[in-house]
Amino acid sequence: MGTARPRRQQASSGRAGKKPVGDRKPDQKKKTGGLFRRRNATPVEELPAINAAAGLDRVLRQKTERPAAVGVDPEVVRAALARIEAALFAIDDVREIVEQAQDVVLSARELEDAGGRALLAESYDELRQSIDRAVDQFDENAARLVGFEAEELVVPLVGQASLSVTPMRLDTSSGGLGLSPPRDAFASFDEIKAITAELDAALARADRAAAGYVGDAQYLIARLDDRAPKQPQRAGPA
Repeated sequence: MGTARPRRQQASSGRAGKKPVGDRKPDQKKKTGGLFRRRNATPVEELPAINAAAGLDRVLRQKTERPAAVGVDPEVVRAALARIEAALFAIDDVREIVEQAQDVVLSARELEDAGGRALLAESYDELRQSIDRAVDQFDENAARLVGFEAEELVVPLVGQASLSVTPMRLDTSSGGLGLSPPRDAFASFDEIKAITAELDAALARADRAAAGYVGDAQYLIARLDDRAPKQPQRAGPA
């Protein structure tokens, strides 16, 4: 988690030639949605040492001769892992846009000129709207966990046991990240303060969801390896 994160291009979903989230080859994506390389890491990101990224890559893209736990359907588990992996990369894409929006709001907070703040408000709102455009481009796997109509994923295991993977919408509505438009164009510092709090809350919620998905993935990978822990490692509700 302390590894330096390479700088990537600006994450504006309106950029020409950008491929939809989840529509890139595996080697073009960052492992576990960049969860281990984020700046300003919070305690909820303190995850087990198991390399979930390598495990996902091995399970989804390589054949294993080790048997799955008795009663577990490997194809069902792999399908669930594919959805979790897509959700992690989607979270990372959206998170980077939110971080850019944070930088814009920080600049506005330090600017006395109302006209300049109004211009920054426009830039912020464009980034905010680009989040919804990015969500609209999610592939099917990501959309079913973190899209506009995200739904719970129930993975059947042994007997009547199952693992429920919690959905979390990444759009800007109150049912998602809860990011309001700058209705007063940053005319007041109170609005800037309120939007700053919304951005902080959005990042924290996305991080909790990502940490939970990594825990779910670790648990399912262990089921395929017939060495599952009793409970998946979760970071709390999103």
